[in-house]
Amino acid sequence: MRVELGRRSGWAFNGRVLIERDREVEKLLQLLADAVDGEGRLVFLGGEAGVGKTSLMSAVAAAAPSGVEVRWGAADTLTAAAALGAVVDALPELQEMVGDPTGVDRLELFRRVRSMLASGSTLLVLEDLHWADEATLDLLRFLGRRLSGLRALLVVTYRPEDVPPHHVFSVMLGDLAGIRGVDRINLAPLSLGGVREFLASSSFGGDAELLYRTTGGNPFYLTEVVATGSDSLPGTIRDAVLARTARLSPSASRALSAAAVLGQRADAQVIATVAGEPMSAVDECIRNGLLVADGQSWAFRHELARLAVEQSLLPGVKASLHANALRVLAALDPSAHRVLAHHAAGAADFGALLGHAPPAAAAAARLGAHREAAAYYRLALQVPGLPADQRARFYESLSYECYLISEVEEALAARHRALDLFQMLDDRAAVGATERSLSRLSWLLGRSDDGRRYGLRAITTLEPLGDGHELAMAYSNMAQLSMLAGEITETVDWGERALASARRIGDREVEIHALNNIGSVLTSSDDVSEGRQYLTKSLDLALAADAHEHVGRAYTNLGYDGVINRQFSDAERYLRAGIAYCEDRDLDSWGHYMGAWLAVLLAEQGRYDEALAQAEMILRRPRLAPATTITASVAAAVVVMRRGGDGSGLLAEAAELAVGTGEVQRLVPVAAACAEAAWLAGNTAAIVAAVDIAWPAAVEHPNLWSIGELSWWLSVAGVVRPTQEPVGRPFELMLAGSWGEAAQAWEELGCPLWVAQSLGRSPDLDAAREAVDILDKIGAPAVREAVLRTRHANGLPVPRGPRTANRSHDAQLTPRELEVLALVAGGLSNADVSRQLYISEKTVGHHMSSILRKLDQPTRARAVALARSQGIVPSQ
Repeated sequence: MRVELGRRSGWAFNGRVLIERDREVEKLLQLLADAVDGEGRLVFLGGEAGVGKTSLMSAVAAAAPSGVEVRWGAADTLTAAAALGAVVDALPELQEMVGDPTGVDRLELFRRVRSMLASGSTLLVLEDLHWADEATLDLLRFLGRRLSGLRALLVVTYRPEDVPPHHVFSVMLGDLAGIRGVDRINLAPLSLGGVREFLASSSFGGDAELLYRTTGGNPFYLTEVVATGSDSLPGTIRDAVLARTARLSPSASRALSAAAVLGQRADAQVIATVAGEPMSAVDECIRNGLLVADGQSWAFRHELARLAVEQSLLPGVKASLHANALRVLAALDPSAHRVLAHHAAGAADFGALLGHAPPAAAAAARLGAHREAAAYYRLALQVPGLPADQRARFYESLSYECYLISEVEEALAARHRALDLFQMLDDRAAVGATERSLSRLSWLLGRSDDGRRYGLRAITTLEPLGDGHELAMAYSNMAQLSMLAGEITETVDWGERALASARRIGDREVEIHALNNIGSVLTSSDDVSEGRQYLTKSLDLALAADAHEHVGRAYTNLGYDGVINRQFSDAERYLRAGIAYCEDRDLDSWGHYMGAWLAVLLAEQGRYDEALAQAEMILRRPRLAPATTITASVAAAVVVMRRGGDGSGLLAEAAELAVGTGEVQRLVPVAAACAEAAWLAGNTAAIVAAVDIAWPAAVEHPNLWSIGELSWWLSVAGVVRPTQEPVGRPFELMLAGSWGEAAQAWEELGCPLWVAQSLGRSPDLDAAREAVDILDKIGAPAVREAVLRTRHANGLPVPRGPRTANRSHDAQLTPRELEVLALVAGGLSNADVSRQLYISEKTVGHHMSSILRKLDQPTRARAVALARSQGIVPSQ
């Protein structure tokens, strides 16, 4: 359909004129043109409910060039979101693959969608994805990172007010922020002028200013008010919708109620049958504009209208309509478990609920919609009088789904309930398996003592039953707990028992798990080479078996091993490969943990902008495991502190969590960061207390790098604690005062901060100057200041600082700092810059502190003035 510019001010389609939407239509059409040329685009179109997102996209679709195929899908709010529901709605050819009861390879499915969007020019509109399932959001992540080569414009609509900061949709937005080809458009309500224009195009003779104040310029609200034809203005959208429905006959009113209970779209005959009314009742709803055509079905013009009608129904009426819907829809498609479970719950038909909720959960889980699967297991557990064994299995399944979506507290609670029921049933195998799961969940929550207690209980329960998967995995679980605690002998003992059991019964999964545990503990000791052989064998076996979690775990431990042993090239290769693997397969727990260690690696290499961005990206994720929070918090804190900011809040949280775990690999990084913070603050007396957070655990479970770093910080405080354990060679040289050799050793490892620390202690003035140059280059002014202060205190010559005059040309602002400065020069506040760049307000503050320091200016205004005078930012 041809679309032309409206005679007043908007794009026209189907005889309707869009007001104050020219800019958005034109931008979307330009992005569509880019997409047709092979540069795929993804746009997130945000706006409040009723602001006109659907109307805008209808105009864009109507104006699309010939040859562009328009596909349209939407998530609904009827019940828990359908797995990939909006995508299948738009691309129905995927239905057979998605609905395969034998399972589907998600990566293969995602690749097929991408192939479809690369094969022809497409406008794909997915509406209301703030309601979407996680599988759909994972697909958007997948596509958003692979837009190049697509001939498609993907437009995703959502309501910002329904996606708070830690909502899964917000997390997905953050994941895609800054990626080329990904854009955001926010649709505002109409202005007062727009309301006047709207009234001029209608026969409604109301007061424009009053109408604007009442509706806030919301187009849907305005339309509903005008449709009432009343002199008195409805106070809410709900009032406006119900004012229109009041004119219906009783028969049509019941038909509209049935449509509201059925959902956003329904067949006219189904609506009539559920309502128990003739088709003429549905026709009356259509004539009055309350239901509109939507393909082969009929729907409310907006979800707000459906909700207004549904929420006005009395409980008895609603339950009766749900019962009718259950009967009618079950006859049409008894396999539509998701919708039938919803109506069964609404009708309080527990028999039907038990028949449909578990299959709906299994179908959702099969596609990776684990949040929705958990919702259906919760629904099934509402059924009264369930047999104990069935209730236990539902709790078991609920626990697993909650674990996968990082709802670990609920996962733990559900496992406890399952344990009570299995004990009552005297099902020893199930009891042992549940105790092992409780061990794992307890560790994830930082409750190491509980983890060991449940782990040993599982072995005691399962050993009398003989060899089997659960016993072998219980052995390997204890090996894992021992490995995490740094107990080398125990790890190897438990691991060998697990391997022997696994090989007797041919259990490849346990073999992979046990090899990983043994390899990980050996790499943290003196047997790095042997440990790496175990780990790489574990990874190879896991990849061959496509055992997703075990692959993620192997990548994680190989990356971690590389970081702690300062083998950064290998570490970064494993971490980035592992993160990519986990992103493709929705393995958030492993992916986030590797992301945290990547931040540590980047900080060690002096790549501070990357490190801080990586750490903050991880810390924005909801419901992180304590191990991930500790690692990312320490990485962020050291960067902030070295730049002269305040990282005490991050360190305090990390320390509290680390002490709760009691694990040496958590305690040492926290203790070292706290010691560095004390030194940077000039409070050397606090260094010893900081080191003591980890010293006992580090001595009990020695690692040459951990002992070396903690010993170095003690020496800074003037304390010597001899140990029988070897320390890392660069630390050994520093402790011996061999500053030049130490600096060379750190240089070979790629650790510029430690190179500067070594050179900064040298009596040689040229070495000190080199240290200052290194710290200036990596952007660590607080360390620079502390190094010079320490030299002065030790009676060593102190290099003169750089001239303060005219320093703007060599200020070495990073690209991100230049971007922030330009926005501040344009009059934006930190909060505005945060929203513009999609970074946290705290990060903006860090950037501003660095800018002021580099430009040697006391205030934002002075920094902007200097930047303009020196041409760093435009004068206007």
